[in-house]
Amino acid sequence: MKESMALEDASVLPTYEKFPFVLDRGEGCWVWDEDGNKYLDLYGGHAVAAIGHSPVEVTAAITKQSAKLLFYSNLVYLKVRAEAAKALVDFCGEKGSQVFFCNSGAEANENAMRIARCVTNKKNVVCAEGGFHGRTAGAIAATGYKYRKGMSGLGADMIHVPFGDLAAAEQALQNDAAAFLLEPIQSVQGATTASSEYLQGLEALCKKSGALLIFDEVQTGLGRVGAPSARHAFGARPHLQTFAKALASGVPAGAVLATPEVSALVKPGALGSTFGGGPLASVAISATIKAIIDKKLTENAAEMEDLIRSTFKFPQIAEIRGRGLLLGLVLDRPSKAVRDALLAKKILVGGADDKNVIRLLPPLTVGPAEIGLLRAALEEIFASEAVAA
Repeated sequence: MKESMALEDASVLPTYEKFPFVLDRGEGCWVWDEDGNKYLDLYGGHAVAAIGHSPVEVTAAITKQSAKLLFYSNLVYLKVRAEAAKALVDFCGEKGSQVFFCNSGAEANENAMRIARCVTNKKNVVCAEGGFHGRTAGAIAATGYKYRKGMSGLGADMIHVPFGDLAAAEQALQNDAAAFLLEPIQSVQGATTASSEYLQGLEALCKKSGALLIFDEVQTGLGRVGAPSARHAFGARPHLQTFAKALASGVPAGAVLATPEVSALVKPGALGSTFGGGPLASVAISATIKAIIDKKLTENAAEMEDLIRSTFKFPQIAEIRGRGLLLGLVLDRPSKAVRDALLAKKILVGGADDKNVIRLLPPLTVGPAEIGLLRAALEEIFASEAVAA
């Protein structure tokens, strides 16, 4: 295992601080390293493994498709692309909506902003402070200050306002604003959650100003919040929704979902992507959405949230943020020691920009048994002097 780690360290540019092992395989909520150690994965590879690791529905679909047609660009019609788009519209959108496929969440957010500028003929995008929208030029300019700090030449057409502040949003939207972009739940921030009143208020303000409302649903979409999308969970109707992460269960894929009135204004040539909506991603998207529906994973996400909220009554947990299975456990102390102690017990969880938060983004297949393992582990850890406040 050390040889594999050394090879990657020598050959791959550093990004995240990695877990100290080399993964070899995964199934459901569990992953195994090269030495055969088994871990309970309650982080899901950044919320990607929504229907579990290496789900047979997806692996079978891409295996079959790869032998039939591995790739062709958007210059041709593809039945599998059309089916994937219809599945996403039916599950997360409304009748008459249309989809643009790309390859990642950052691309989806870039293209959503592009669509907004094209259809409104305005230039500025208003963003909520603390959000995370990706690391490409436009997406990072829309992201919180920590991530764009020191990057010159970015963001002249971005206006950042406090998350949850409707008065600030109203003022900013008057400044030649094409769109208001935000995550309904700011996951990286620590599962900071918008109120329904705030999101519905933004919908009204965008309607008044002529700007488009964009929900970054890269993490909140596809059933994770106990509803098909944040649009459904919060009762607010965005003009554009962006998706990635869980969309194709690990096959790189992103998407922008546009309401009918916006779709009608997008003309050929405005958008493009060589690999977006390719055959492999398309069949993976269809298989993923079908599994979420057939296995009632949206409902399970809501049930597991209720279980966590009702049974994680530790005095060391000051608050539980989020919805469904996008949750932030806010501790009364820095979370790193607790996360390290969980890792020692072979349980994977995430951190956040809020250093007191443990993020839970497990597969939506997680059940009471796995939640019970986490609860028992936390009980032992909180009782230990090693993680005393």
